[in-house]
Amino acid sequence: MKKATVLSATLLLVVSIASVTTQKRVRADENGLDMRLLDRVLLHRTPHRGMDYVPVAHAGSSASGKSSLKVDIIRKIELDGNALDNNYSSVLPLDFNGNGTSEFLHWNGNRIMRLYGNQGNKIWQIINSSGRRITTGAYTHRDAAVIMDLNGDNKDDVLHCWQSGSTKLVVQRNGATGKEIRRISLPDQSVSSSSHCLIAAYRKQSDKKPIILVSQQQPGGSGKCNNKNYIDNWVRVVAYDTNLKQLWHADTCHAGHHTAGVDANNDGYQEYFFAGKYALDFNGKIRCTLKGWSAGDHVDAIRVAKLDPASSRLVAVAIGASGGGAFDASNCNWLWGFSKTIPNPQELSIAQLEPAPKPLSVTVTQRGSNTTETHVLDANGKLVRKIQARVVPMQNAELDGDTRTDEIVSMFGQVFNGNGDKLLSTDWYWNLKGSKVEHVVGQTEYDQWAAFPLMFDVDNDGKDELVTWGQSLIVVGRPR
Repeated sequence: MKKATVLSATLLLVVSIASVTTQKRVRADENGLDMRLLDRVLLHRTPHRGMDYVPVAHAGSSASGKSSLKVDIIRKIELDGNALDNNYSSVLPLDFNGNGTSEFLHWNGNRIMRLYGNQGNKIWQIINSSGRRITTGAYTHRDAAVIMDLNGDNKDDVLHCWQSGSTKLVVQRNGATGKEIRRISLPDQSVSSSSHCLIAAYRKQSDKKPIILVSQQQPGGSGKCNNKNYIDNWVRVVAYDTNLKQLWHADTCHAGHHTAGVDANNDGYQEYFFAGKYALDFNGKIRCTLKGWSAGDHVDAIRVAKLDPASSRLVAVAIGASGGGAFDASNCNWLWGFSKTIPNPQELSIAQLEPAPKPLSVTVTQRGSNTTETHVLDANGKLVRKIQARVVPMQNAELDGDTRTDEIVSMFGQVFNGNGDKLLSTDWYWNLKGSKVEHVVGQTEYDQWAAFPLMFDVDNDGKDELVTWGQSLIVVGRPR
């Protein structure tokens, strides 16, 4: 563990926080389930890489799931501004007034950030006309942010990346007004179109105090890490407290694209975390590295869960160009690997696809340029079935009425069940248009609507809504 100067060409920020605001929304839950469901959206959502597995299915009486879903549109929020900038933005729910229901934070890179009320009124807006933005050249990348109480008023604020001229910033911003609470600058770093900012948050088990982890490039230029000195590969992890005071750093070449917290007793607090293929504690020590993983290969996706309810073992499932498989999360020992018939696996989920209390399932999807096929594996890595679709999992959810099983919310908000049946397509929103923005004819589907929408309980009524956005609208729909 070393002291680190704040050096980065791009920024990936992970925060662990015991947020009073988040706790206000959490219903009484002795096992931390509701807190974990909130946290995977508000604190550690990597938009283009999906979210942590959280158990939503449970054992019960036999039930038949619906063969298809419908969606009731409950809100259409009109956007203004540039059509493609709107589309390549990110959205998170933000409760700026502490009343338990969510408004919508909408932002693109370091260019624009604004908060819309749930009736479509614009509450505040920040414009940086020269700031970096996400454009059509980054179909599968988005900037992340963290939503939490940062000033002690029991209302949501936002922690995000920004810039002043050519200086990179990390900013804490008041959710009610948009005004800055505090910032740190990264003056030695240039800002480029590839300077993506990925943010997530964890709650530290040891003392319940928050920690901030930032992925940065290693000093020394692009030649470090075998010429792959990329922020998106988590090549350096830097820790801060919530006042943005630096604590430690750890160098982690070829780590992977995102992190995964390890919550051994399912109470909503993490004992340690994975940054790609490295498991680290919250003092900056590398606990272990996934055994047998190629030294020059990063992890494309990683999920942690107890795959078998009859076992106490927490399993980390990871994929990458090396293949991947399952590992004991506590020591990184190899448990089983994927079949060689799954070349270049890219997308991954853990879900309750067999009726609870049966073990969990793993889905593995090959890179989109290779195939449109998804593989379903059991908890021991055995191939169960193939789905003739490219299922890119955003999160597991219970939507079809069979509470014993999960469905998978996929790219563009499509929903699949464990048999591979598509329960919901994009038809319910795809042709909708607002009146304030002139639509642009895009080259691909990525130009029309956000590829990575989210599900969240916007109204705080115990039922999740689908939230998606595009060139001229944010659309909120209630599946049924």
